[in-house]
Parts: sequence; C-alpha cells; structure tokens
Amino acid sequence: MPQYEFKNSETGEIMEVTLRISEYDDWKDSNPKWTRYHSPTSSPKLVTGVKSAMTIAGKEWENKLTAIKNNAGDTSTIKV
Repeated sequence: MPQYEFKNSETGEIMEVTLRISEYDDWKDSNPKWTRYHSPTSSPKLVTGVKSAMTIAGKEWENKLTAIKNNAGDTSTIKV
C-alpha cells in the first residue's frame, strides 16, 4: 500500500499517511490544509511482495530441492 507525505500549509507539520490509491483523492478533498510533500530524502514507497520465495531463491535452489526430494523416498512432502 502506498505511503504519502503531506505538509500542513498552516503549521508546516509533515506527516506520512498510508492510503490505498483509490482513497487518495477522497483524503485530499477531506484535508484541504494538507498538500503533497516530497522531502529531499524521501523516495516513492510501495509496500508489497510480488515475487515468491522460490523465484527469489533461483534455479539452483530448485535443483537442490529436487535432488533432496528424489532421495527422500515416497513419503516426501517437499514441493518443488
């Protein structure tokens, strides 16, 4: 879920808000004193996980698991 920084136009306070993209416009309309702020040290942030552990581990790890499964016998529950 995206995280946004906003700055209060009256106080100068900066806060970080986590919103769904679909909620962004409604939040801005409900909070007119807050404007989108990009601090010099901030970068776009998106909290998500899009790759499976097997994808991250790579083909060598898959080959190793296959070898373990082949040597473990018929009762093996290893999924490759």
